[in-house]
Amino acid sequence: MYISLNDTATNFDNHTMCSSSDTVQKVLTIDDVCKILSISKATAKNWIRLGKMIPDIYNQLFSAEYIERFVLELKSNDNTKLKSRRNKKSATGKVLYKDYVHTANNQKLVTDLLELGIIESERDLLVVLANFAIQLYYQSHEIPYLENNILLNFLSQEHTDEFHILIRDLIGNDTIDSTLINKLQPALEKKIIFIKGEDSLGFIYISLRDIGQRKCSGAYYTPEKVVNELIDKLYENDANLKSKTICDPCCGTGNFLLRLSAKGIDCSKLYGQDIDPISVYLSRINIILIAPEMSVSDICYRIIIGNTYFETFTQKFDVIVGNPPWGCDFSEKDTLQYRKLFKTAVGKSIESYDLFVEKALTMLCHEGVLAFVLPEAILSVATHDAVRRLMIDTCSFKFITYLGNVFSGVQCPSIILGIAPSKQKIVVGCKVTTQNDNFVISEHRTFSDGTLSLNVSDEENQCLNMISNIKNAVYLKGNAKFALGIVTGNNKEYISNEKRNDNEMILKGSDIHRYGMITSKNYIRFVPEHFQQVAPIEMYRAKEKLLYRFISEIPVFTYDNQQTLSLNSCNIVIPEIDGIDMKYILAILNSSVATYFISKKFNSVKLLRSHIEQMPIPVVSMDVQNAIIKKVDHIMNYPENISGLYEDLDNDIMALFGLTAKYSDVIKNALRGKKLFLAK
Repeated sequence: MYISLNDTATNFDNHTMCSSSDTVQKVLTIDDVCKILSISKATAKNWIRLGKMIPDIYNQLFSAEYIERFVLELKSNDNTKLKSRRNKKSATGKVLYKDYVHTANNQKLVTDLLELGIIESERDLLVVLANFAIQLYYQSHEIPYLENNILLNFLSQEHTDEFHILIRDLIGNDTIDSTLINKLQPALEKKIIFIKGEDSLGFIYISLRDIGQRKCSGAYYTPEKVVNELIDKLYENDANLKSKTICDPCCGTGNFLLRLSAKGIDCSKLYGQDIDPISVYLSRINIILIAPEMSVSDICYRIIIGNTYFETFTQKFDVIVGNPPWGCDFSEKDTLQYRKLFKTAVGKSIESYDLFVEKALTMLCHEGVLAFVLPEAILSVATHDAVRRLMIDTCSFKFITYLGNVFSGVQCPSIILGIAPSKQKIVVGCKVTTQNDNFVISEHRTFSDGTLSLNVSDEENQCLNMISNIKNAVYLKGNAKFALGIVTGNNKEYISNEKRNDNEMILKGSDIHRYGMITSKNYIRFVPEHFQQVAPIEMYRAKEKLLYRFISEIPVFTYDNQQTLSLNSCNIVIPEIDGIDMKYILAILNSSVATYFISKKFNSVKLLRSHIEQMPIPVVSMDVQNAIIKKVDHIMNYPENISGLYEDLDNDIMALFGLTAKYSDVIKNALRGKKLFLAK
């Protein structure tokens, strides 16, 4: 939730109590505070425990005045108390989304506007946008104008065209006085360049809009190259695309609609909806700039304001496109309603793009196609199981492109996914594009475990199945203890690069490599009662445990029997399987087989507990285990010149999985170029 004083005032009305002087005092529960601050209940309790947030009424009850001051402190640049853990969704500021458009002049325009720093309010922004919209209108109609600051002159004229109506919608009915114009003069004198199909107005809007508002609404604005890629995939999938009706149910300022028009789709075939009125006003202006023959009433019929979750067009569409919101903050009221309406509204938290996929599928005509930009997590992460089941049970897969991290400043690998409601429910024929390969799936696949491993060719999928279907295997799920490393809440206070009598070594993820660790230069005062997040102490002090990197291109595990502490980039697993030695499990998890299985099945640089739990571990005799453990001990104790032994160990494990030379080569080819040895 974006936090403003106006917002918090409305949220403070939930509870009241009477003080001894009979004055009414607004009281907030911990749940109320979590909603206002956009934090989890666990985080709130940690802040209370650490004294970073103090219930000033009783137990877990807060006064509205205290939380209002707390909000201001969070947003203050002077705040150091919580700066290291400041909630991302309470971030403020403005960001240049340079990947949104490609025209250098318009990129420089927005840079200049940001540097001016005079566009402070929404009213300021709307006036500047209206002025630039009029410039674009004149340029697109080849109407000469003498100066760039033309808004007042335009509004004072008698107009017969309908563009005037759309400008009035944008700026509203408030008077634009000379004081405001004088303040904004340096911005109004700038020039924008009209490029057909480019959403330059949207570029200004998203770059000068406060980032906190964007994060609250879950809006991740789509880079132009991603929009073009999605449209290209649609054309590849359907040669008759020009005859189809297309809707973007989360259209924003209309960048998908504009690019579709630029690539040959008639605007009369395009529809859009968004919950943000300003975005819709700009989208309408964008459409009339490229389709002046359309009436305002027609445009307003096709581009509408509304909450797509609850209401949308009555007609069905041949194609649904877009980039649905990610990570929306939902009100309690809306959440209750979503749980009634959507199959995908399950679990502790509801994900906005899951709901959008479900809703969009209901908006399609028979044999229609949905093409969305989505986080790659939707393919495998457990919290999205419901939406995956929905797609698997009702759709055929048409195309998928693995984009990697394409959103500036956001570490979130993304995909373009094309699916179609279908009785066949097949993946055969799905066109797959990865960053290194292109192929078409030609063999039938099942997704019994609910994960969508579409980034593997038919041969690679056969290899995955060989690993998955090994007989006589055990799993760490239900047979191991897992723990996160320590989150101090303030590393500067607790961690030093100097060894003292009151501290001890603590490992980061980068300090461990396969079968070993370096001597860390980080030392910690271990006061777990003061830390923000800490596992049970016995996990850190276990007689023996495995440590692994949370972030890594490949799985990296090591063995520890020195009760070494670790930060949250270095997590813990303690296997508890009768008859299976921990070092044998270490060898399995560090093997090329595990690397292949996890990277192909989950395709993530984050190694999650659920990934590790799904890795099969062959059950073998103690003699076989001891032979492998002997090699593990050699690598751990004599790490020099053991490349041959390391390869022997890898071959031993491939044999345990029954992998033939063919599939051994598949694994080696798939992992070529990755640093598999000690992964230092």
